[in-house]
Amino acid sequence: MEDQVIKNTVHDYFAGRATPLQKKVIEDWLKHADNHEQYYQWLHEWELNHLQGRASWENAFQRTQQMLHQESEPESILQTEDTPTRWWNRISVRLIAAVLVVAFLGVSFPAIRNLIYYQTSETGYGETRKISFEDGSSVTLNANSSLRYPRFGFGEGTRRVELRGEADFQIEHTPQHQPFIVSIPSGLEVNVLGTQFTVFARSRRSQVTLRSGKVALQMKQAPQASPLVMQPGDLVVVNPSGKLSRSHTAHPEQYASWKDHHLTLNRTSLRELASILEETYGFKVEINDPELASRTATGLLPAENPEATLELIAELFAINFTRHDNRIVFKD
Repeated sequence: MEDQVIKNTVHDYFAGRATPLQKKVIEDWLKHADNHEQYYQWLHEWELNHLQGRASWENAFQRTQQMLHQESEPESILQTEDTPTRWWNRISVRLIAAVLVVAFLGVSFPAIRNLIYYQTSETGYGETRKISFEDGSSVTLNANSSLRYPRFGFGEGTRRVELRGEADFQIEHTPQHQPFIVSIPSGLEVNVLGTQFTVFARSRRSQVTLRSGKVALQMKQAPQASPLVMQPGDLVVVNPSGKLSRSHTAHPEQYASWKDHHLTLNRTSLRELASILEETYGFKVEINDPELASRTATGLLPAENPEATLELIAELFAINFTRHDNRIVFKD
């Protein structure tokens, strides 16, 4: 009930009907960072119900930025009854309202732009999540991962997202031939028109595996270099210095087996598997014997239940383990 009251108050604010007391209620509510995402969802919902034409959120935001840089008073921005109504005027007013509220809380303008124009989907340990876009493309996030993308759709320009962690992409080709670009922290950019591929972007390694279609890889640090064009079955790894190395795998789909809650081992060392357990479940894994850490195994492990996965690993590697909370110790 309280959420509905806040929602109605926020909608009154967007419509210019909020009283000073209601504005104070919104101000206090927005002091909690957890409410910011809900605020922008309600803003988007309100705009969808009050549009008079097709919206261009990016252009509207740029107009908002120009108005704010001119240091206009809020009263000079808001429309009056005699002001001709255009769809971009209406959107700019609501975006200005959002900007002014966040600015009042002391957030810098670039941070305001990020809050309004982008959103981030995250997964916790042991969790996966599918994100679908209006163009028909979809992304499945693996555990302990995040994807940043435009809040109000890609528009007519380049479709660009930022990934941290691991994700599987199924990208649809558009009639306008819009490229889809995935940026990862190592500086690698994956440029694609329509294809299926998996991106691994964690602190220990970055790699791209292509199942179908064609993608071009480019390091942002070397824009003058020719892109590396991948073919289906290619596996490209980025080393710490930013160099790309390519190999071929007969089963690229195995690199996305986590989507079906499986771990695919192909002469995988226990040391590598320990890193996977840490990244996927948040475990702290110890292997005190170097020889044991180098031991390898091949097989397909169910990975939906962490405890059952640990038991299967112990059986596959013929070893023992102890567990204290999130601390795992593997030993012979």
